[in-house]
This record gives sequence, C-alpha cells and structure tokens, in this order.
Amino acid sequence: MKLSQSYLMGRMGLFVLIVAVFTGCSSSGRVGVAGINAGFSLDGPVVNSSGGLGYLASDRIEATGYAVIQSQAGEPAQQRLMAIKAARFDAYRQLTEIVFGVYIDSSTTIADLTIASDDFRSRIEGVIYGAELVKIEPVSGDTYAVTLALPNSTISDLRALYLDQLALGAG
Repeated sequence: MKLSQSYLMGRMGLFVLIVAVFTGCSSSGRVGVAGINAGFSLDGPVVNSSGGLGYLASDRIEATGYAVIQSQAGEPAQQRLMAIKAARFDAYRQLTEIVFGVYIDSSTTIADLTIASDDFRSRIEGVIYGAELVKIEPVSGDTYAVTLALPNSTISDLRALYLDQLALGAG
C-alpha cells in the first residue's frame, strides 16, 4: 500500500511541476535570445512605457525568426530562398520554446576548488501546428525575418496533447 501511495504522490508532484512550468510559459513580454527576439503576448498584466501596470489582451502569440542570406549554400537566388526557409524554422523553434519551454542540462566540474569546466545544453521539443505566416521581410539587406503567429486556442490544444502524451509515456 505504501508503494502505491508514494507512486501516486510522485505522479501528482510531477503533474504540479508540469502545470507550474506551463504557467510560467504563458507570461507577457519580449524574449531575447542572442539578439533574436520572439515578441509574444498573452492575456495578463504588463508594464507600460510610463512604468505603470497595464493589461494586454491578445488572442495569439507571435515569434520572429532570422537567417543571414550569405550563410546559405547555392547561388544568390537560392540563398535568399534558403534564408527565408531557415528564418521560418527559427520562428517555429521560438514558438516551441514559448509553448513547451526549454529543457536545460548543465554540469560543472570543480578541481582544486576552482571551476574547471561549466557546460550548458538546451533542448526544445514539441509539435507546432496551426501557425499563421504573418510576414516575411528583408532586414538590413543581408538577413530575412519571418514572423509566425499561433492562436491561444491552439496553444491550449498543444499543451493538452503534450500532457496526454506525458501521462501515456509515464504509465
């Protein structure tokens, strides 16, 4: 009996952790990762330009991905098309970060009471469907930006499907 009780408590703890992570994912604001901005907004309080609290209501999130044209292989016309495709995938990656979060794995090695190495890895995993192409635009002549939007209703569906898959995989 004690084994099943501790198993149930562990499962409930995992569920609470997952809900907390997903609640943290639905914040309002702008996320910047190494100069790549994913502008997103969900219903919730925000700080306006005057420093006061306002309320931002949006029915979708948006993410913008970037890719440099010259980094792509091929002739100039192919490079432009590939940069657009790469920017689109970057935007999908950012939507996945917003919806499902980021898994961080890190390790630190200490030798002689000093840090010998400090490694960080991140992993993003999820399925995105129903994203709408908002715009494709050149940025400063050598980069393309692609903006995708995802309705909040789709985000709720994606998170529910993810939780269902976690429950099936853990059982």
